[in-house]
Amino acid sequence: MIEIKDKKFGIIGLGITGFDTAIFLLKKGANVYISEKNCNEDLKEKIEILKKNGAKIEIGNHSPEFFKKVDMVVISPGIDEKIEILKFLREKGIPVISEIELAYSFSKSKKIIGITGTNGKTTTTTLVGEIFKNANYHYVVCGNIGNTFIGEIENIDENTWIILEVSSFQLEKIKEFKPYIACLLNIDYDHLDRYSNMDEYISAKKRIFENQNENDFSILNFDDYYTKRFLKEIKSKKIFFSFSHILKGAYYKNDNIFLNLNDSILIETRNIKLKGKGNIQNIMAASLISVICGIKPDIIRKTLENFEPLPHRMEKVAEIDGIIFINDSKSTNPHSVKNSVLSIEDENRIILILGGKDKGFPYSQLKRYLRNKVKFIILLGEAKERIKNELKSLNIPMEFVKDLKESVYLAKKVGKKGDIVLFSPGCSSFDMFKNYKERGDVFKKEVFTLL
Repeated sequence: MIEIKDKKFGIIGLGITGFDTAIFLLKKGANVYISEKNCNEDLKEKIEILKKNGAKIEIGNHSPEFFKKVDMVVISPGIDEKIEILKFLREKGIPVISEIELAYSFSKSKKIIGITGTNGKTTTTTLVGEIFKNANYHYVVCGNIGNTFIGEIENIDENTWIILEVSSFQLEKIKEFKPYIACLLNIDYDHLDRYSNMDEYISAKKRIFENQNENDFSILNFDDYYTKRFLKEIKSKKIFFSFSHILKGAYYKNDNIFLNLNDSILIETRNIKLKGKGNIQNIMAASLISVICGIKPDIIRKTLENFEPLPHRMEKVAEIDGIIFINDSKSTNPHSVKNSVLSIEDENRIILILGGKDKGFPYSQLKRYLRNKVKFIILLGEAKERIKNELKSLNIPMEFVKDLKESVYLAKKVGKKGDIVLFSPGCSSFDMFKNYKERGDVFKKEVFTLL
């Protein structure tokens, strides 16, 4: 357990993670030094609360002077690994850890289910939570999903299952963190604005398995190209799910999901509301996790039948004059766009709205999936020029717009009865919005103005 009382802890970043970490450390008797580069209205209330509790706070800079006497630093996941202050901390030999590492040290339960992947993390984590709820298990759902692991520590006892969504950013600074079940859903191009190349990104993702041993479990996507590259490094018991192979674990065949741990059909996909290849993989992963934890297949099946898709993930907004509008604002990379497009069976009926903050993805990888599926592409945001250049050989009509209002209007103008307007940006939202939720809400608002 990390020693806290009377120690000096630095915290870099004052978002949800930084705030919850600071409150925890202050309650444990630490001297807390918080550094936040941004200065905005949203932070004022947090700053007042923390100052009243004795925290020292630096705003507008991450200065070496502020951190020179700290014993350890907890870094928020949104902070870039390459910032100058981290170089200073390394030179001084000051340990830097992530919030999940701190929470792991103080968690009374080590029954941790860590779920990561480029896409599908939140849906899978939420689905596992619903299954555990219906099985009357004692559990918490936390992590990258919104409420922090450290913020849930007081709700965790020795028998609590911790269902934890984990991002690559959180895994960068673990030391002893070890999930009993580590699930990697998939790996594809993402966060290339943070990582120099795919190898760096993969190295961060695979750290979820780093401290596991033969008594732990790993749930893995048998069909995933990048995952296969490091299977030999994983020491835990490997269980696979597959969309294309019959294997021990979970697999999909003839519109059925099979659990081959007990040789039975889990569910027919026509009975579930989650649609598309990506969601079927999420379901298989969640089901394997639940079976390993002793939950009966009939509870899993009933949960799947009642589970509603999460907002901003292939969410049907409205049907206007026979044109269906779908909000997939959570799509922040090309891999997610691919899954969304492939989940729509109709050919040449999709009007695709793409674009946002340029994160360095190769959009050319989308060409084979958009061909014969997409009839018109609407482009917006800072990445629009590059996306057009990489997709122009498709010979699909493309047009630039300045904002979502204009994109919705144009989609309605070019659409015909039976068409599907798919807002699946394939980029992050930060060039125009606070987050994907705000972006999705604006899209829905603009669609509703057409009613």
